[in-house]
Amino acid sequence: MKKKSLLLLMLSAIGLTSMAQQPPISHVEANNVRATILGNGTCLVPQQGSWYEEWQQSHNTCPTWEVPPGSGKETLCQQALWIGGLDAADSLHIAAFRYGQIGEDYWSGPLKTNDASIDLMTALKFHHVWNLTRTEIESFILHHADKKYVIPDDILTWPAHGKEGYATNMAPFVDVNGDGRYNPSDGDYPDIKGDQCLFFIFNDNWNRHTESGGIPLGLEVHAMVYAFDTPDDEALNNTVFFNYKLFNRSSSDYNDVYLGVWNDWDIGYAWDDYVGCDVRLGSCFGYNGTPIDGQGQPWAYDDNPPVQVCTILAGPYMNADGRDNPNFTGNCEALFDETYPLDRYAYNGYNFGNGIIDDERLGMCGFMYFNNSPGVNGNPETSQDYYNYLRGFWKNDNHLQYGGNAYAGELVVGPECNFCYPGDSDPCNFGTNGTAPNNDYNQAGKYWTEEQCGQTPYERRGLASVGPFTWASGNMQELDFAMITVWKNENQTALERKDAFINHIRDLFNNGFKK
Repeated sequence: MKKKSLLLLMLSAIGLTSMAQQPPISHVEANNVRATILGNGTCLVPQQGSWYEEWQQSHNTCPTWEVPPGSGKETLCQQALWIGGLDAADSLHIAAFRYGQIGEDYWSGPLKTNDASIDLMTALKFHHVWNLTRTEIESFILHHADKKYVIPDDILTWPAHGKEGYATNMAPFVDVNGDGRYNPSDGDYPDIKGDQCLFFIFNDNWNRHTESGGIPLGLEVHAMVYAFDTPDDEALNNTVFFNYKLFNRSSSDYNDVYLGVWNDWDIGYAWDDYVGCDVRLGSCFGYNGTPIDGQGQPWAYDDNPPVQVCTILAGPYMNADGRDNPNFTGNCEALFDETYPLDRYAYNGYNFGNGIIDDERLGMCGFMYFNNSPGVNGNPETSQDYYNYLRGFWKNDNHLQYGGNAYAGELVVGPECNFCYPGDSDPCNFGTNGTAPNNDYNQAGKYWTEEQCGQTPYERRGLASVGPFTWASGNMQELDFAMITVWKNENQTALERKDAFINHIRDLFNNGFKK
């Protein structure tokens, strides 16, 4: 018995070490982007531990959002999901990630539905990123009955179901014979999006949150990352999509919940960048702050730096109000009618005015930047810092202010706002709750951008946030967003082309990718 207990302890130690130090890694490379994706909920490469150093050495300059593939140049260094909310006692629960240099908040695998726990064997089973292409699925459909056909391992092991104690249905699949069970020998196959798809499941409750320092939420995320191979569609061929289904496996109902997509933009050379956002299109973006990127480094884009966009296509479900909230038709005054306060989220939301009651999903509700530095507008250090950034507050608990650097100085004119550097993208003043910005902003060509404020280009981080919303125990929320890389052409700069790319991608998503 002692030997058996010792063996179990050794296996547990090995499993914990494996999950903490070697997150499963895969790549999206269907089109003009080669993105490195980790199966512990963080996208790109966490800069921690000896495994990272070995991985970096074996991959030369280690580009993590490489565009174009093979160039050694990247537009994004890191990306991660942030989410936080309050329980009935107003205690903050939060999960977030930046680099893993401090610790971890996310781990592989689902959570039990009764107590939000996870056993070691389940965690190890899900310590994997399933990677499939449309071609592989089509080949399986044609040949699965052929005895000589070798079924791809990621089709055979597709995690369609959880074992006892976990959710019955997990990874989506096409149930050919309708028996409710995934069985490739019956012809069942994974139901993927795009021409290439990565699928993985992660949680925030395997261990203590040593990155954010927050209390776990009991969060389980089913993630699908996908892309299309479409050389004839430049925008789609430079886009990677993310779909996150988020399950509250805890016994707590959360209120004032905010969800965010955090990006560390590195447009080639990392130290000469600007950030901005487009309120109406639900997007934020990083771009070069100088005409020439870098000083000749092999990873710099020189005179052809792209713009890297993050677009919130459809966020979590808006709190129910018993109505089919109307679509936005251009009437700014109607947005701020206090009779129906939730109608304003139609400005960049999803499913508004479609004839269905209470299926509306929020769009991007805020955009916050911070610097790679200490101080009030620098890197978060506590769980409250992370939550503050999600809500549009600085680390000193002061709200984001309109103008300048948004927190101090004579160019900061007010009022309080939810979006940093919106340019001319918010004619209805959605980001200031209907109040016109002070000092003639948004008039006569005077718009709030980093350039107009004379900001020094630097290494920027940005957070696209969605909320607030409520999240009941046992309920699922959902997030869809797209990462769009925009290049200049002979007639327009990348910034000038950005809006057309975003609109095209949003239209494709809204129409189920049917052209």
